[in-house]
Amino acid sequence: MRMPLYAALSAVLCCAGCAGSALVPSPGLPTPGEGTTTTGARITVAPVPPRPPTTAREIPPPKSVVSIPNDGDVFTSATTVAAEWLRQWCALDWQEPMNANLDRASHYETTAAAREDRRRGDDANTYASMRAQQVSSSCADVTAAQSPEAPNSTDVVYLVLAARRTTLAAGKPTGDEPVRDVRRVIRQADGRWLVDLPVEAG
Repeated sequence: MRMPLYAALSAVLCCAGCAGSALVPSPGLPTPGEGTTTTGARITVAPVPPRPPTTAREIPPPKSVVSIPNDGDVFTSATTVAAEWLRQWCALDWQEPMNANLDRASHYETTAAAREDRRRGDDANTYASMRAQQVSSSCADVTAAQSPEAPNSTDVVYLVLAARRTTLAAGKPTGDEPVRDVRRVIRQADGRWLVDLPVEAG
């Protein structure tokens, strides 16, 4: 049984939190041997006090850093709209408002799917942790292929979505991981294809 897409993201955020102290050393700490100099007379130099941890007030206000493509052609194909949905879902940045990636992804999915994704999105605590660690991520090598086992039709297809996600904390890579999800994609009455609810695959 595969790990749900959202559980994978939580694992990445937790790893970023665990490694944060190693990724962002405190500047200004004296190294062994600092504090004295010997050029004739001995001169004592006071050590530089450590910089206090960053507080919430010092974090820049959120801003939108990822744009939504203004291309109506993306909705003419189930695979195209699903791939764009995954790209927007993956594009995470600590400088954005909470769940900004879900807001962008919602342009490519049904109302029911957007509601379910929002239910599994960040809350105030996980968002605060993400901003404190300055977490960001993006996906490359995005693919969307029809599931051969699913009952595809002219208006409903089941797509296996995959990508390689790179995550950073404080601007430093914390690693890559595969992302995989299975989604139903439905043709709407106006002809547009939209990503629908996730499908559990054994």
